[in-house]
Amino acid sequence: MIAALRSRPGLVLFGLAVILGSAAAIQADVTAAMITPFAVVAVGAMVLGEQLPMRISRRVIAPLTTTPALGLILAPLGGQGADAPSAWTVLAIVWLSILLGGLLARIRGTSVVEGSLGSRFIGMAVTTGFARGIVVEGQTLVGWAFDPDVHPAIGASGLVVAALGGALVERIVDNAVSFIGEGRPFAHIVAAEAGPIAGISVSTVASGPLIALAQPVLDWAAIPLLLVPVAVTYLSVRRLVTIRQSLDESLRALARLTEVVGLTRTGHVHRVTVLACAIGQEMGLDPVALHEVERTAMLHDVGQLGLVEPLREGATINASGTEADQMAAAALRIVGDTPQLASLAPLVAHVGTPFRRSREFGEHIPLPSRIVRVASAWDDITQGTRSPRARIVALERLHLGLGYDYDPEVVSALERALEL
Repeated sequence: MIAALRSRPGLVLFGLAVILGSAAAIQADVTAAMITPFAVVAVGAMVLGEQLPMRISRRVIAPLTTTPALGLILAPLGGQGADAPSAWTVLAIVWLSILLGGLLARIRGTSVVEGSLGSRFIGMAVTTGFARGIVVEGQTLVGWAFDPDVHPAIGASGLVVAALGGALVERIVDNAVSFIGEGRPFAHIVAAEAGPIAGISVSTVASGPLIALAQPVLDWAAIPLLLVPVAVTYLSVRRLVTIRQSLDESLRALARLTEVVGLTRTGHVHRVTVLACAIGQEMGLDPVALHEVERTAMLHDVGQLGLVEPLREGATINASGTEADQMAAAALRIVGDTPQLASLAPLVAHVGTPFRRSREFGEHIPLPSRIVRVASAWDDITQGTRSPRARIVALERLHLGLGYDYDPEVVSALERALEL
């Protein structure tokens, strides 16, 4: 069990969701009175939502599933008192809907991430427990929120708190799976949550209770009408992700240009990029800074297109000061004229700047540039080989340039990344 938890934490989480969902199905008591147009539309929306998952920041979320599920969980189904369905019944409906949606997605050939599906359902189970599983003075939270004696604003706040509690549990569980399975630093995981995921999560948490509040008035129409804000946010974030992916693909094509025309060795850019990111991780950089390091590494050789005479084997470690200045100027012209890449221009241009200019003249050399300079020098010396002899020679060469050509902190991080 422990080995499975470490190797496939997402599968273990999905197994826990299956156990909880099965228990809910066994305890459920679905009556004909509960099969209302609102419930049918909610189930259909959840099944459809599972066909439209979103992969962002190395996570898979399904806001178009979570929103109608929250609406179903928090709505006053069947009225109050004895007519209201139990928490187990509502949870069973949600689980079977998600399971059916996941099954249809798999049949259609869409990849289903078990860990994300499991964390999604567990978050909904927490909301269901808050809203329908806790009874105080004969009332659940849902019954209390729609009580005529309770101010509507206070009741709505209670529903939002229940939805927020489930959303927080979902994100915590999903990130725990990432932490265990991928070994990513906790700071990086938290930073990723502050991006587009946070925006669409807030939209989801707000829209679910709104559907529940509108259900007594609009019935089933509350779901399609109040899903619109979430759908718009979903499309906007998806477009943003697509634009980022397109830009990254363009960068990869530009990064290979020097290899295609024979200016650098095959595989050099890829190896430098991988090593630079490993160094950045050792230095504790957040995802945004790591992305800068990655892009700088991908473009670090583009300045060689401006040289009159090519460098031997494209090894920038042997470039003269004049050649380094020519490459920096060319990089600025190539990268700086593109608005989407303009912020990378100074990073790429400073890759050829020796570290001593920071100490002697106070020149600011961005950290991504210093990291890529060390990674590039390492690959120039080893030429991509992994033999112990090549590593020893490369390390000695870098140590000779400590404080002069290379940042000592970056070289130390390189040693940790390579476990030398």
